[in-house]
Amino acid sequence: MLADPRLRQLSRIYQRPLETEDAARQAVAADPGILASALFIEAAESDDVTSIEAALAYADARLAELAPFTGEAAGEVRRLLAEKLQAWASVA
Repeated sequence: MLADPRLRQLSRIYQRPLETEDAARQAVAADPGILASALFIEAAESDDVTSIEAALAYADARLAELAPFTGEAAGEVRRLLAEKLQAWASVA
């Protein structure tokens, strides 16, 4: 069993065991859109997120928490998430 809850979360998100920081970084780098989609869903389901700005703040906090595992892909995850949020805002 994975000791770090962040690795467990990323394993669930990427639907495969990610047992090390390196494995998690490789997964995120290979497809940052998966993490962006997961963070979008988390933000959309959160009662505390009531605006696009709040969703970005929520995602930034989650990305800060996951920083050891996102590496250089964090910027791309945030960019993809921002695209999703803007699309969501245009239909809301």
